[in-house]
Amino acid sequence: MQQITDLTIDLINDRIQRMDESQIGRVWDSFAREQPALVGYVLGESRELAEPDAREDVAYVLTVILLSFRELQPGGIPSISEKEFENTFNEEFDEMESVFQEGFDESDAMAVIQSFCQPDLLQFAAATIYSEEDEDASNFTEEEAGLFIVIFKTAIRLLHKKSGSII
Repeated sequence: MQQITDLTIDLINDRIQRMDESQIGRVWDSFAREQPALVGYVLGESRELAEPDAREDVAYVLTVILLSFRELQPGGIPSISEKEFENTFNEEFDEMESVFQEGFDESDAMAVIQSFCQPDLLQFAAATIYSEEDEDASNFTEEEAGLFIVIFKTAIRLLHKKSGSII
């Protein structure tokens, strides 16, 4: 499986910025058909977020993730089942909990990202959640941010795995 690079992410971001509301609606309709369990889980969890801007951030990150994989795998990616998502989520949650059991450490976080199957995409998700440009501007509480890092890590890992199974 090819790596999704910062260049690919930037190109996808530019494409999203040029879309009008109806184009974005069609993209989301296709996402819902192609990956119903994944989209349902992520958007369902986002409904619990306190800040409306955080919900928008989640939708944006998921759009970038799904369009990035679509770019590398134009023929489509096999659907992720609810069971696959739940099992992988639990594994990712346990791994992250063990890495950060004594609190957050930036060097540990960078090690997790750099050793991940799609490091640039995970870094993008983390940067969006934590709003790296302005550290005080995150739309997520610390607990929400941690949860959505695990959710996006799960989604990326499964899409990466499913994409590799096509080749």
